[in-house]
Order: sequence, then C-alpha cells, then structure tokens
Amino acid sequence: MTSTTKWLLVACAAVFGIYGLDRMYQGWVDQPTKELESDRDRLSTEVEESKRLQFASQKAGKRMEEYASRALPSDPTLARSLYQEWLLELVEKHQLKSASVDASQPTPIEIKSRTKRGKRDRVGYRIDYSLRGQTTLAKLSAFLDAFRRASHLQKIRSVSLNPLGNDGRLDVSLSIQVLCLDKAVNEKELSDWELTAEAQEDLKPPTTLVQRNPFAKGFAKALQDLELKAITVNRQGVTEAWFSTGGRGRIEKVPAGQSIPNHLHDVFVSQIESDRVLVRLTESEHWIRLGQSVGQVVAPEGSPERSTIQ
Repeated sequence: MTSTTKWLLVACAAVFGIYGLDRMYQGWVDQPTKELESDRDRLSTEVEESKRLQFASQKAGKRMEEYASRALPSDPTLARSLYQEWLLELVEKHQLKSASVDASQPTPIEIKSRTKRGKRDRVGYRIDYSLRGQTTLAKLSAFLDAFRRASHLQKIRSVSLNPLGNDGRLDVSLSIQVLCLDKAVNEKELSDWELTAEAQEDLKPPTTLVQRNPFAKGFAKALQDLELKAITVNRQGVTEAWFSTGGRGRIEKVPAGQSIPNHLHDVFVSQIESDRVLVRLTESEHWIRLGQSVGQVVAPEGSPERSTIQ
C-alpha cells in the first residue's frame, strides 16, 4: 500500500468521522433543542390564548350579569305578556293613533354547550313583536328616544314609514325583538334598570330627525305661518300668546308651559313677557316678538328669513 493510498484512507475516515459526529450532534443536541424551543413556543401561545379566553370570559360574565338584570322574566309566557303591556303603555304615552301590537310565539335560544361535546344548551327565549300605528315625526322621535332609554333587552330590527296625505302624519311599522333569559334576575316583573347619568349624557339628542321631515309638504312653511299676533291676559289672570296657525285666520291662544297645536312641529311656549315670547323648538330656544313668525327667528344665520331681535 502506497503512502498516497494511506492518506486517502485517512482522509475518508476523517470525513466519515466528521459526518458521524455531525449526525450525533443533530440527533442528541440540535434536534432536541429545536423540539424544546417548538414546545416552548407552543406552550407560550397556549398560555397567551388561555389568558385571552379567561379575560374574555370575565368580560362575558360581567356582561351576562348585566343581561340577567335587564332580561325579561325567564317564563316566556309571562315575559311575552308583560312586555306587550309595557309597549302598549309606551304607545299610549306618545300618542300613536290606531296602534296595534302583535307578539310571536317565544323561540328558544341555544348555544354550544361548554360541558357536553356536540350538545347545545338553552339560555332563554326570543320574542318578536310587530307594532303599527299613525303618528307625526316629532312624536315618533320622542317614542324612539324613550325606547332606547328603557332597560329591557330589546332592539328594533326594522322601521317602515309611509306618509299619510299632506298633513305630516306617518304610518309607522316597527319590528321589535326582545330576550328573556333562564338566569333572569326578575322573575315576576320587568327590569327597573336605568341608565347612569354619564350614559345618558353620551346619548345624542333625539330631535335631529325632526328638523328635516323628508315626507311632509310645507314643513318650513308651517313655521312661517306660526306668527305671534298678540299677548293678552284672560279673565283668570293667565297670560296667553296668540299665534296664527295658517292662512285661514285661525288663532291659537297658548299659555306658558304648553305647546302650540301643530301637526308638523312641536313648538313649546316656555315664557311670556309683555312684548315677547320665548319658544322652544327641538333643542333650541328663541325669543319672538309681536308680528314675527317662528320661522323667522329659527332660520339659519345669514338667511334672508332671519330677523334681528333687539
């Protein structure tokens, strides 16, 4: 065997030795390290997911406590009857005419069970109501504001408005959905839960819709026709503001604390002085003098209808 052959054999043995050492390193050190790092990353992800789910569960638990306080009674028959009575009272309070309220049969609400695989647990019932009636846009706005401030687990799913003639009346159709839960706190009556003062301050004023009636004809003209004609004191000593309400010479005598009869607007007389009257329209108040119309004093700044009040 020549020296060259010997060196070749030594070189081959060295290569195979290095290869074997590399395989041993990968099998005993590198691969287990990678597996451990992978397991560590997986466990870290699972821990973070567990924390997220725990936090979400805590939030859901607090939300469910609130829902249980606001939900209709767990007995769906009783809940159906009590809510229908409440809704009819709200309708009467806000003067919806020719109103009718119909309720569907309660529908069970089921969610995926947390303890039984492939099973679903009932948590309560859903009840649908349909409300129809006739009203003005101002009264409808007040009704919707009272509805959103109520405590019940309720929502309006759809609203349909159709004008009736040219006098500003609307045919209203509402689709309402409410929930009664098996864990409801109130078993015999509806919730008396109320919004906090901070939450009520966050609610936007409900009167923006009334400022622009998309259905009524003569919406702006109706304000121009409300002209202050006189301020008098009647036989009972009550000061009254006399407003003309149209081109037919009709006069309405309105004391302070009452609204001027009008089918398109809710104009409230707040205060009466010897030569002027303070009226409130939506969220703003305006002084109006003899010979001026409500339309003049509430017109936007810079418009030709705007009058300067001394």
